[in-house]
Amino acid sequence: MKKDPALSPVFAAPANRMPIFLLASLLVFALAGCKSPEQVKKERLDVLEKFTVGVAKHILDRNPETVKESITHLQREELSEQVFEKLQSDGHLPKTELGELKIIEDAQEQHTTNTVDVSAVKPLGPVEKDIVPLQVSGQVTEKTEGKPDTVKPFTFNVTCKLNEETGGWPQVVEISALEPPKPKPPAAKEVKQKGKKKRRHH
Repeated sequence: MKKDPALSPVFAAPANRMPIFLLASLLVFALAGCKSPEQVKKERLDVLEKFTVGVAKHILDRNPETVKESITHLQREELSEQVFEKLQSDGHLPKTELGELKIIEDAQEQHTTNTVDVSAVKPLGPVEKDIVPLQVSGQVTEKTEGKPDTVKPFTFNVTCKLNEETGGWPQVVEISALEPPKPKPPAAKEVKQKGKKKRRHH
């Protein structure tokens, strides 16, 4: 007696496995929808903290090897157009590509760089809301010839927007309390020339 192909284990296997796949998918969706408010809050805070750390490092970056990439991230992904232009007008960011190249060339000529270390990110309001202000703190270590030259602490506020309009990823809509950039010191040749005294003939 021939077996009916429909009853063969080879043909029956997909029908037996299908409910398992469906059940697994349903469980994943069910678990995703069953997060407690505390879990949602924690995940949202984690996203905002990591994002703010990146923003602070990119704004303060003056490493000639990474500064161009940092500015690109700020302009294309992290800052609103208004905030980016405000940082440019305040002197925190270069206004043109030539300005970017000058930062790189000056750093290479003077053998300078810096590292940015963020020590704390603190929310200043409820993280559940669409607009969340945060305070970021840390220090910038400026180096010459690879050796630490000066260490300067920083603290400023970053206000992020995080909702459906931003595609579920934060965007900076305001930056405040960021210390104005210090004026650039004159080039070494200029300093030497100004400091040179004329000899008096007796």
